[in-house]
Parts: sequence; structure tokens; C-alpha cells
Amino acid sequence: MAIGAGSSFGNGIIRIHDAHQSRRAVALIGEVFPEYQGRVIPFAKDWLGRQFAVPTHDGLPTADRILLMEPGSGDAFVVDVTLADLFDQEMVEEPDTFLAADLFAEWRRQYPGRVPADECVGFKVPLFLGGQGEVENLEVSDEEVYWGLFGQLRSQVKG
Repeated sequence: MAIGAGSSFGNGIIRIHDAHQSRRAVALIGEVFPEYQGRVIPFAKDWLGRQFAVPTHDGLPTADRILLMEPGSGDAFVVDVTLADLFDQEMVEEPDTFLAADLFAEWRRQYPGRVPADECVGFKVPLFLGGQGEVENLEVSDEEVYWGLFGQLRSQVKG
């Protein structure tokens, strides 16, 4: 994080957290995924507001896996790769899987402006409530509002 802190790459497809943004992301993750509260260290987010984090064990980062926290789908995915492999291989070889690059390209054709650091492109109707993963179901949202709202919705429909 120290090397790229605060940097955005790929025309805004991913942003590396600085220490403040990482602490802020911990709170967002705790709202949607209380089972991970205080058990992750977020290091980046993508344009959809999805958080990339490393899990912790006894307060120390676990180096052999990554968590992809998705408020839009209401899921947290465990990816069995190292941080270096995520950036050097997985995001390069499978950008649609890890960055929704195909949807990002379509979004950017219609909305070429940059999204500010405290905002994200979020789903109007969450995927876990039947929303579609298409540009017509996307809008720029305040990231804290988006995560907070989807956390409340997820907790009401979970189980």
C-alpha cells in the first residue's frame, strides 16, 4: 500500500488505499459484512466500490489469500492468491473477473468522466435483489451511503 497509496490505475478502474482510506474501508466492510469486522485490512477498491482486503489472524495479515468484498452482490469472495499474484497475474489475465473490466469499458463509453475517490459506481438495484449487471443499472453514488444502504438491505434479506 505504501508504494501506491492514493494512486488510481487504469483510468479509475482500481485505486490503492492510503492509511486513512483503508481505515474508512474497514468501517464500510463492517456495515455490510459484520462477520469480517476488524478481521481484514483493505488495500484497494475498484470502480464499483468493491473492496480488496487481506484477512488477518491475531491482528496480522494473512499473506496467502485475498478477500473481494462486493456490496452489490452481498458476497465476500475468498481468492486463494497472494497480493503480488493478484496484481501481477489475476487482474491481468482475468480483468473481467477481478475488475469487471468489460462493464467498466461499457460504462466509460457512456460516462467518460472520472469518479471522485469518495464515490463509486454502484448498482441502483442490488444484484442480490434481482438487479442486473448492466450499465442501465449503474449510477455514481457516495461510497459511504452506498455501502450503508446495501448493508441494511443485505442484513434484512440474509437468511
